[in-house]
Amino acid sequence: MIDKTHDRWTALLLAGHIVLLFAGFTILAAVFDFPEVLRLPAPERLALFQDGQSVIMPTYWMLAMTGITQVLLTVLLWRTLGPAAGTAATLALVFGILTGFGQAMGFGRWAILIPWLAERMADPSTTEAGHEAIALMEGAFNRYAGMLVGEHLSNICWGFWLFFTGLTVRRSGVLDARIGRAMMALSPLMFILAAEQLGFEGPILGLLTDFGFPLLALVHFALAWQILRRPEGAAAQPLGIGAGVAGVVLYVAMIWPAIAG
Repeated sequence: MIDKTHDRWTALLLAGHIVLLFAGFTILAAVFDFPEVLRLPAPERLALFQDGQSVIMPTYWMLAMTGITQVLLTVLLWRTLGPAAGTAATLALVFGILTGFGQAMGFGRWAILIPWLAERMADPSTTEAGHEAIALMEGAFNRYAGMLVGEHLSNICWGFWLFFTGLTVRRSGVLDARIGRAMMALSPLMFILAAEQLGFEGPILGLLTDFGFPLLALVHFALAWQILRRPEGAAAQPLGIGAGVAGVVLYVAMIWPAIAG
């Protein structure tokens, strides 16, 4: 039987994971011009990194750790919901773990590899040929570890994790089935974002990021609240009107910078 200690850890990871992601992206947007910086030439990107390294590197370390929290919350959710959901829960477990490893690899390069490259690029003794080699190496890792692993494959796995976790929530009967339907409805968001690495561009990507990711945060908070409040070993009560009002207020607060800016 799943006890309340397990539920508390699961709820903490669900809420803490999404808070860390949003905090990290907010900090990077302020000090590193993220995500536009990813489209700059490698020398400019490395120079900006070198200037703000004292803040940028710890932030990317934190984001890399969200890959670990993704794995942990995936496993804990599987223990909570899996026995009653069968194959869907197993697929959610697989794709959730793959998502976490992809995120850790994509973000982790900024904490380990990029500081060294930025230092070499800024070194006065580095030759012009050395600058070109460093830019080539940074660009290659940006496209492989960043675009392919951290964004394309990770977002695809994230989309499948959302879909199968939502299906698991619906089938298990342990949590409010409406949360499961919301997760399944949000899963295409990740597939569309993954398509950017295949050349898909347009204003819709910005809209999805500004208005879609806050919905993902609400899903995490709703799951955490239900798991935290449910009686030990029993199903949670459906979310009420109070949770709906709180969700609307929180969503407006999260999207307000995009509307006002």
